Amino acid sequence: MVNPFHDEILQLIKEHSGTPTQHTFLDSYLGNEHPRYPISAPKLRKIAQSWMREHRTLTAPEFTAMLTSLIEGKSSTEKCMAGIMMDYATADQRRFDPKLFDQWLDHLEGWAEVDAVCTGKYTIHELPADWKKWAPLLKRFSKSKNINKRRASLVLLCSPVRHNDDESMADAALENIMTLKAEKSVLITKAISWILRSMVKHHKKKVATFVDKNSDTLPAIAVRETRVVLKTGKKTRTV
Repeated sequence: MVNPFHDEILQLIKEHSGTPTQHTFLDSYLGNEHPRYPISAPKLRKIAQSWMREHRTLTAPEFTAMLTSLIEGKSSTEKCMAGIMMDYATADQRRFDPKLFDQWLDHLEGWAEVDAVCTGKYTIHELPADWKKWAPLLKRFSKSKNINKRRASLVLLCSPVRHNDDESMADAALENIMTLKAEKSVLITKAISWILRSMVKHHKKKVATFVDKNSDTLPAIAVRETRVVLKTGKKTRTV
């Protein structure tokens, strides 16, 4: 049975889009074969913002039940919508057990879905606040057989390290990079580049030392793009 709140949101998505489709090129680019509704990201954000404003009294258990239902939905649009909804949640609604991400990531595939759920305002606020629970979870993700969890072990930290100078989070990111640096999949190599570039603002010296020391074993794209940011201060996010 679909969660009733999920059903409400799905109906709003359908009202503002057409029939869900699949496309060979997009399947390859986004990294999954889930159907997608033809609706723009700004429209999804408008729906999410309006719906969450009308449901400010939703409890954390009710909110997470809705998120779980969306993430376990059939379309990539529903899965990505869960991440957008978290951006507009109240502080109380965001206080749920991080272990839920372990369950959710079993239903996410490819960079678009993983990043939609694992980046954003939620991670900026909740990872630093609940770091004792997040630290071992991210380490476990980095060693998972599921490549989507391995990517998540890095991208979940991208927003927090960009907005926070906490050394323990930076060290955890570097430890996970060391675990994953030999992988050749673009899901991992570009995530390594992204997290290193995200760390430059608050951990420039640490990043520079790390890249110089490990330049022969890190993905070439990560070394190249990180050194550009270290030198110019400018960065371009890559998936």
